[in-house]
Formats: sequence, C-alpha cells, structure tokens
Amino acid sequence: MKKIKILALILAMATAFTACTAKKSDNRKDRSVGGTSEVLFVTQNDEQWNGRMGEAVREFFETEQYGLPQPETNFKVAHININALNDMFQKHRNLIIAEIVPDLPNPVIESQNDWQSAPQYAIRIKAKDATTWIKVFENQKDDIKKHFDSNERARFMDFFHPQADPKAIQAMKNVFGCTMIVPNGYYVAVNKDHFMWLRREEADKSFGLIIYELPYRSTDDLSDARLIKVRDSVTKKYIPGPTDGSYMTLDKDFIKPVFDTIADFPAGFAIETRGLWKTEGEFMAGPFVSYTVVNPEATKLVTVEGFVYYPNKAKRDLLRQLESILWSLKF
Repeated sequence: MKKIKILALILAMATAFTACTAKKSDNRKDRSVGGTSEVLFVTQNDEQWNGRMGEAVREFFETEQYGLPQPETNFKVAHININALNDMFQKHRNLIIAEIVPDLPNPVIESQNDWQSAPQYAIRIKAKDATTWIKVFENQKDDIKKHFDSNERARFMDFFHPQADPKAIQAMKNVFGCTMIVPNGYYVAVNKDHFMWLRREEADKSFGLIIYELPYRSTDDLSDARLIKVRDSVTKKYIPGPTDGSYMTLDKDFIKPVFDTIADFPAGFAIETRGLWKTEGEFMAGPFVSYTVVNPEATKLVTVEGFVYYPNKAKRDLLRQLESILWSLKF
C-alpha cells in the first residue's frame, strides 16, 4: 500500500508539471505569485519540513544578506505539504518540491522555467532518503538561488518597464551611450564630467542611481582597491551631505565592501560591489550595490550603482528594486 501511495504521488506530480502545456496552447502564462524574496518549499509531510531537509533549505536561503545595516535574510522560506499544492501555489515564483522515494536507486532532479506562471523557476528533487536529498540540494543550491534572484529582478522589471521615464533614459544615452529602465519619479540631480546622479525622494526614504565612466587602461582598473578609490573620489566630488563639508563615501570598517564577478550580467562581464555607504561628517548610511563593466563600443569603464537611505527600516527589498534597474543596463 505504501508503494502504491508513493507511485500515485509521483504520477500526480508528473501530471501537474506537464499540465500547463496542454492547457495553454498560446504559451501565455499567468503572472507568478508569492511575496518579495520568498521561496516556497513543498514537502510530503511536516516531518520533512521540521527535520534536516527543512533545516538545510532554511539555513541556506535565510542567511543574512550582506551589506545591510540591520539583519535581514536573503529570502524567506515558506512551507506547504504536497496535498496543499493547488493551482494557486503552483504559480509561486520560487518553488522547491521535495520527494522521498525509498526504492529510488538514484536521485532525480527536474526543473522548469515558467512551469505554471511567469517569471517562475520550479525544481523538484527526488531521493531515496533525507541524507541523499540534502546532498543533492547542497550541490544545486547556488544555481537554484541564481534562478530565484533572476525571478525577483524580473518581477520588479515587469512593474518598472511600463512606467519608464524616457527623459532620464535619453539623458543617460546621450552621455554614456547606454540605457537603463529608470522608472518615473527619478530626476537628474547632477550631470557633469561623465558623472550622473539620479534621485528619487519620498517622505521617509531616498533612492539614488549613479553612473560614471573613466578610461579603461588595463585589468588593474578592475582591482578592488582601484574600484573603491575611484568610487570615493567621484562621490566626494559630486554627492554632498546635508551640511558643509560632508560627503558620501564607502564604509570600510563596519561593513567592508565585498566584490564578485558576474559573468552573465546583461551588459557584459561585470564586477559587482556590495556594502554600506555613509556620509562623512554626518550620521547617515545605507546599503548599495554596483556593477562595473567595460563599454564594448569604447575603451571606457562604466560603473552603475544603486543606493538607498531608509533609516531604521528594512531595506532588502528596496535594494532588490535598485538591483533590478541596474540589471537592465544595455549599451
């Protein structure tokens, strides 16, 4: 009887994963659901969720996101059991489905983009026991997170693209020969010497987008020390603080900048920098993320950055919004 139930479960899941192809011949997908930065973990029972499998998923996705002044996780992991995976939950944007099949000789991994909605990434991992399942997840988790990060950016772009500001986009194109999907609400605060600062001011928070370019001479220009030095020099010159003599700089003590290479950045190979900015001479700070790329049409190094000021409030999702805008960079 137990094997019959497991077989029925596998057949039901296989049917669910392929059903949308038959239902939607026009290839249109419903919009995916789920909270911002949320992962839905589907298990067969509560024991899997409360045990080592659920713990492995939570430990990875709910680690603290680097560069935020207050602790915030990269993702929030929500949970349901397989019998609750109805039409609505099948449309969740970031979906992990776990199955334990005791007589399964080898693990099975099945994944699909835009399975029942868009943007969506659904992955199903089947294994003979919890230990094997966790090993498979550990090998796949970084790739899964990349897909989920991409979905979060796509979600924001679906919202931002219809409200793009053509004046801001054209101003950037005129100076740098590139474009980004800048939403309405931003205005050009500084535009000189191949440096541009776009601001968006709200009652309790501020957003900033900056872009600047310099001659590209060698790979030394992409070193960590050089990127920090250049960034501090331009923000000191062009982004003043609220009082005389104050200016924006990078925090190098409380939260040091970290660097990563992004091979799949849309505008080309990029160096990503994350950390905390602060205002020298004032008690102001916030998170930032930037990408530095080589302009393929010229020997120029272009940096685009987003930063936010929202004191004593959660900023992870606001930074994700800015990150999404930066990922729309095109030459």
